[in-house]
Amino acid sequence: MNRLFWGGVALIILGVGIYFFVPTEKTGTATLGVIAGTTGQYASAGEGYLKGFELAREEWNKSRALQFNEVVEDDGFDSKKGISAYTKLKSIDNVDAYAILSTFTIDVVNDDVTTEGKPVALGFEQSTAATNDVIFQVLPAARPIQKKLGEELKQNYKKPFAVVSDNTPVYENFYSGFAEGYAGDIHKEMVHDDAALSRTLATKIMSSGSDVVVFFTAPKDGALVVRELVRQYAGAPLPQLAFDQSIQSGIQDYKEILGSDLPKLDGAIVALSKNDLTQTFKDAYKTKYSFDAPFAADMGYNSFMLLATTYDADHATWVQNMKSAKFIGADGEVSFDATGLRIPNVAFGLLQNGVVVVK
Repeated sequence: MNRLFWGGVALIILGVGIYFFVPTEKTGTATLGVIAGTTGQYASAGEGYLKGFELAREEWNKSRALQFNEVVEDDGFDSKKGISAYTKLKSIDNVDAYAILSTFTIDVVNDDVTTEGKPVALGFEQSTAATNDVIFQVLPAARPIQKKLGEELKQNYKKPFAVVSDNTPVYENFYSGFAEGYAGDIHKEMVHDDAALSRTLATKIMSSGSDVVVFFTAPKDGALVVRELVRQYAGAPLPQLAFDQSIQSGIQDYKEILGSDLPKLDGAIVALSKNDLTQTFKDAYKTKYSFDAPFAADMGYNSFMLLATTYDADHATWVQNMKSAKFIGADGEVSFDATGLRIPNVAFGLLQNGVVVVK
């Protein structure tokens, strides 16, 4: 009798313990402010980002008690529009956290979002060095990738010529990583959206005898220089070309500017983080939108999932949760270093018909 009695008590205690100590699912509603350019020079990336973000939000809201709303603003990849978008989301919409795609916008609101203290999921790179703050970049960090590119080219090329856009410091940051890896003499020239300057630069490249030309440029800048190189070399073999990963988002500019000369890019080296889209994400995206996931769709999906899976009503706790985040996103594992940069899986690819084929 006693044994039955105490056995029953033990079961009751165990049941109460389970009741009190099993974590309960978060409930409630949170609003995310999304700033992504659906107009401007990277509009296709902005559209892809938003569609990926909305796919993740829809999946989450169908199966979770914690629900997320979104307020979307278009910054046109323009810093002034970015400030206006952020001000509205902060002051009028009073959103709980931010998902920002553009370098141009994060550069001008960096101090404000850090002071505000709300979590930020960032798509593209910051121009300035990342710090231990509220900003977490879902695009794999570029500087380590460019350093590896420098080390890779050092093995086979002795006279590199670097072309660097001057429209944002982010390209200078890319170049700095490359220079650190190459650790040798590099001929460097700055460029901006100017056809005459591109012709002059192509002449300098040709006369320099460089064996590899490395582009850290806005897509249009790089495409104009390549077009002039094709013209000036007039059928002679071009030097080896190499690009940072941003050519993936700007390949349309190369297609439009080079036209039938696009195959001249075949064989160009591209440094990137190898993060293949998961089959689950590809299938879900195609089911929802009836076409394959474009560039930046994975960044939108990952931005939402980062914010959703780490959510806490207290902003400081939410940020702390993001520091230790580790999950499988649209393109594999997502985790961050101590400064909030996504840890890259460095790889090298070759351009073929406007597509990067990874070795």
